[in-house]
Amino acid sequence: MSDVSGAFPIGLALLSALMFALTFVFVRVGVKQASTSTALWVTLSVNVVFLWGWSLLVYGWQFEHWWEWRYFFISGVFAPLLGRLFQFRGMAKLGANITTPLTLTHPVISVVLAILFLGEKLTYLGLFGALLVVLGSVVVGSQGGQSATRSLSSVSRIYLLLPLIASLSYGVSIVFRKVGIDIGSDAVTAAAVTCTSSWIFATLYLLATGAFGAIRCSRSEFGFFVLAGVFSSLGPVLLYAALQYEDLVVVAPLASTTPLFVLLVSYVFIRADEIFTPQVLGGTVATVVGVILVTAYGLV
Repeated sequence: MSDVSGAFPIGLALLSALMFALTFVFVRVGVKQASTSTALWVTLSVNVVFLWGWSLLVYGWQFEHWWEWRYFFISGVFAPLLGRLFQFRGMAKLGANITTPLTLTHPVISVVLAILFLGEKLTYLGLFGALLVVLGSVVVGSQGGQSATRSLSSVSRIYLLLPLIASLSYGVSIVFRKVGIDIGSDAVTAAAVTCTSSWIFATLYLLATGAFGAIRCSRSEFGFFVLAGVFSSLGPVLLYAALQYEDLVVVAPLASTTPLFVLLVSYVFIRADEIFTPQVLGGTVATVVGVILVTAYGLV
């Protein structure tokens, strides 16, 4: 871990979650007639253009170091590509209220993998705080998905594998990101490679399934997707920057607080109904307490 510690990397991880929350809100507000595939492909396209432009402008030509980017390329296959794909399919089969909480368990996978394979360690209070963050995010996320309620009694339980595979994809992806960023790449280029990987495979998938011809949106939708693309470009940059200064066992739970920010941003901008239910307040308190514990007592 770098000598930089304390609130700085914690703030970067939380800001990353806020950027992804703004992405989700802009996509949700912007989508009128466009499909989720359109939203995904357009935002990824903006990611590629924005991040590579930023990388070339600030860091110059670095393509001779392409082998150092292999972990970021692999991470992009797992997330956002596979993570979003299985998450969206899970929502279609199970509804958001079942899919969201299961998908949000991915920090647990990241923490376990970091301890087993990266040799990272947490204090007992830090581990308890990480679990509180995940628990709070799951509770808040499940409340945020109440508009798409569905009962397990009406669908096959085999579809539960969809959000679980999404969770595994997100969890594995951030481990590859941590391994890659420790090699020494800058956060912007790392994010550019990750998003490029997702864009390439998303484009190939759309072409193979014949769905590429259905990629279309209105001018207003395109504007919202561009904004979503900018914020979803900043999200991974901040996440990679946090991983440069702090261990994965600390960053992963904090970066999973996106559902809390989604509901707060939705309340400010689009006035979501009944946002502050007892469950949401309880999940918020658990998340905040968890963040404090991870920050103060995280690493051994």
